[in-house]
Amino acid sequence: MSTGMENLCESTEDIFSFSLGQPGRQTLEGTNGIMMQATEKCLGNKEEERYTFQYGPMKGDPGFLEELAKFLSQEYGDQVDSHNLMVTAGATQGLHLVATVMFDRTTPVFVEDPTYFIAIKILKDDFKMNVIPVPTDKEGIDVEEFEKLIQKHKPKDLDLTQYKCPFWSFVYLTPTFNNPRGCSLSNARSEKLIQVARKHDMLLFAEDVYNLLNYTDQRHPPSRLLSYDKSTDPDYGGGNVLSNGTFSKIFAPGVRLGWIEAPEKILRHLEKCSITWSGGAFNHYMSKLMATALQEGLLMKHLIHLRQEYGERMNLMDKALRENLPPGVKFENPKGGFFLWLELPEGCDSEKVLRHAVEKYKVNFIHGNSTSPTGSFRNFARLSISYCDKEDLVTGVEGFCAAVKDVLSM
Repeated sequence: MSTGMENLCESTEDIFSFSLGQPGRQTLEGTNGIMMQATEKCLGNKEEERYTFQYGPMKGDPGFLEELAKFLSQEYGDQVDSHNLMVTAGATQGLHLVATVMFDRTTPVFVEDPTYFIAIKILKDDFKMNVIPVPTDKEGIDVEEFEKLIQKHKPKDLDLTQYKCPFWSFVYLTPTFNNPRGCSLSNARSEKLIQVARKHDMLLFAEDVYNLLNYTDQRHPPSRLLSYDKSTDPDYGGGNVLSNGTFSKIFAPGVRLGWIEAPEKILRHLEKCSITWSGGAFNHYMSKLMATALQEGLLMKHLIHLRQEYGERMNLMDKALRENLPPGVKFENPKGGFFLWLELPEGCDSEKVLRHAVEKYKVNFIHGNSTSPTGSFRNFARLSISYCDKEDLVTGVEGFCAAVKDVLSM
């Protein structure tokens, strides 16, 4: 396989044969068939034709939101209310909308260290925000260190009436099947994080894009962070968590369709902003098609297939790494998501490994340094299972392992 790749690692613009770093391609069967069936059924309804090609309601088509709520309730194992959902044009647009409509350039934004490497660029380079890294470990974000950083950066005489929304700041995090670590925020950490957010009037922006890609025998994935922010709690305060979702990982990135799940306290700022008012529902036409796919059970069948396929790929990658890596490299098999996070021996620069892997073995991955706003994790690497098929995946892993051995012997 040989494909043109976008320049994810800022190291080369060559053509790579194997990518262990790009989670953007759907190679599985079924996507075309689902879209054809959904399109035929949706456009065959003449009564709906006038609404399908018009500006949609600002929060999104009610029929789509209702079907999405049913689907998420079943898959999360937790009740999702359609009134708490809003359509977006994908997870990236969801982040863009929240960061620009609810906050501004003076906002200090807290992010996990490490985190999704493009999110750092979006927040820091595009929006010119003050990005503040927070340490993490295998259980997720370090809540104690997070609160120390909040106290350091929080205005002493905080007056929320001077802000665009009920929060003076937000934290960007991936609580479930984290990017790049692959781990999930523990129950204890989730509960503590909610309490800290309430105490300090902060928004928790949860990038919930991998939640439904669960490869264990458990029926449901780890609980999303929003489920810990219960309205029955005495100190609820209207809600402090926003869940940012997308069909990019569970269907196809090209459809550019996603959703935000949040309480009314948050949604009212996004639903009635001028951007939404101008264009109506984001990607309204695609949401109408997806509503049909959900109603007909087409997406559910596809998701079952995805979990099986991706789970097999993750196990293949795990096996190939254990058979080919040199001693001293540490990693764990994730229970879901796209990513496997490796710790190379101390002093082994993963960016150097990347350049060698690209040049000699035509293998691409994400070096740890690019995932860190502090420039840390130089001896770490993020591998992805989503881009290559099984045969190419194993070949790519073997090339990666060979590159690690070569660099260690230099």
